[in-house]
This record gives sequence, structure tokens and C-alpha cells, in this order.
Amino acid sequence: MKHKKTYQLNASFGLVMFVMLGYLVKFFPGSLTGVDSNIQRVIRGNLSATSTSFFKQVTHFGSARYVVIILGLLLVLFLIKKWYTEAIFLTVNVVMAPILVTILKYVYTRQRPSIPHLVVEKGLSFPSGHATVSIMLYVTLMVICRQRIKHQYVKNIPLVLAVIIVGLIGMSRIYLGVHYPTDILGGWLISGSWLLFWFPVYDELRFKWRFKGVQK
Repeated sequence: MKHKKTYQLNASFGLVMFVMLGYLVKFFPGSLTGVDSNIQRVIRGNLSATSTSFFKQVTHFGSARYVVIILGLLLVLFLIKKWYTEAIFLTVNVVMAPILVTILKYVYTRQRPSIPHLVVEKGLSFPSGHATVSIMLYVTLMVICRQRIKHQYVKNIPLVLAVIIVGLIGMSRIYLGVHYPTDILGGWLISGSWLLFWFPVYDELRFKWRFKGVQK
């Protein structure tokens, strides 16, 4: 692939940013208090019944149950259409999300915010699992759609939708009081780095399989 080094360089930069953020979370959590508090104040400024109901629904799209259902439906579609590398890429990314998050949460051992939670959540806080899996699922799906869509303007639709969905899921976790904003940022950084690193590998395999007639 032409820009393999560029993708992997950006992945390395994202990983470095994650490590730096994680270092602050682990050893200097007080340095993040101001940033987290200000963002929480803005997002949670109006705890109305309407907003609470909305964000409770939004947050489901990053939950294990919804993600498994969406992944299952997409895999059936991809296999029917013989998009085998797409199916592998999507599955590996989504499956890796909880594995990465579980390991990292026990490395950083950050407790959840002490503010009132509007939903019940257990476990540690950094990085956010919902934020991580939202990138792994919806951004991967966006990449696949953009590769398959031929019309240049239509290609922008999956991009806009992915940004909106990922942004709203991240915002919902802050609004509901179960994550710090820096937890969300951490999830985006680690999952974004993962995607940037492995995308060229997937794209090269996809090209080879299509060239050989293994898939459409």
C-alpha cells in the first residue's frame, strides 16, 4: 500500500499520546481535574429528563449487547456479498476492543467519577470501553463503506454519520456521569491508533484477494 508508513507513523503518534495521557491518569490525576471538570460542567449543565432519556438511549449503541447484534448482522451481510476481508477486519477490531480495554483498565486502575451516576456501571474507568468500541465498530464500518461507495459526495455520508455516532456515544458517557472526558479521549486514542496501524495490512490483503478472485 502506498501510504503504509504514513498510517503507521500516525498510529505511533496516537499511541504516544495515549501513553502520555495514561501517565497523567496514573501518576498525576490532579493535573487532569480542571479539564475534566470543565467539560463535565458543560455537558452535564442541564440534567433534564429529556436529555437523560436521550443519552440513555444513545449509550446503548456502545454497549456489548447492541454491538454484538450489529456485528452479527453486518457479518451475515458481508459474507453474503463475499466481502471476506471486510468481515475479518471488522470482527478482529470489535473483538479486540474489550480485550484492550480490560487490560488497560487494570494497568491504570482509575476509579469512576464521584459525581452522581445516571446509569449503573461497575468496574474501572480509564479508558472508556464504549468510546473504544465505538471507534472499532462504527469507524471501521465507515472505512468499509467509503471503499465500496463510488460517488465522491456520497462517500462523505458514512464519515459524517460515524463522527456523529462516535461523538454522541462519548458525550453520553460523560453526561451519564460514568466517565471522565479524558477516559473518552483515551478510548479514542487507543482504538484510533489500532485502526491506523492495521488498516494498511487489511487494505493490502483486500486488494490481493480481490485480484485473485477470492472475494468481491
